[in-house]
Amino acid sequence: MKWLDRRLHNADDQTADWMAKARTPETRKHIRRWSRMEKTGVVAALAGVSLLVLAPFATLSLAIWFSVAGIDRTDVYWWLWGIAVGVPLVGGILMAMGSDKRLAACFADGYVSTGRVDRVIECPGGGDDTTSYELRVSAELPGGVVLRRKVYREGASPLRRVGGPIRFRHNTLDPEDLHDVLFDGFPGAETKAVRS
Repeated sequence: MKWLDRRLHNADDQTADWMAKARTPETRKHIRRWSRMEKTGVVAALAGVSLLVLAPFATLSLAIWFSVAGIDRTDVYWWLWGIAVGVPLVGGILMAMGSDKRLAACFADGYVSTGRVDRVIECPGGGDDTTSYELRVSAELPGGVVLRRKVYREGASPLRRVGGPIRFRHNTLDPEDLHDVLFDGFPGAETKAVRS
């Protein structure tokens, strides 16, 4: 089963690295739990896609058999398609939820820094993909060390945030570990929302 996990899910190395950096056993437990949920979602989604591909053939076979045998069981079709649609849907939900929670758990013991948005790079989506943005951020730490990170965001254009503050979490103090980052909000956004 371990070989299947490695083939299906490429975040294992990253998760193992974060577990090694976690400072408490509780955090490691949370990372492991959400990683398992994410893997379960991946397996369910892949199995569900197979069911969706096979469902039309099963429907046709059952329709022929039922008409020849004179069986009137339309509920079988509802069950068949309910399972074929439900399994990948549940798998997708588990995968998305597990991924978000695993990521949050990986940075639970990390540092929180407030820096500034130095640059925003627009990454146009193609087809059904939405436009995403790469924010180049930096934060000056005590001692003159400047952290540089890349934060990826979707949704409304953050171009107006250039030069403004940003809060992020990170597990290391390596100044050039660009991907050791979890977006934690824009300072001041919470107070504006409360006043409105």
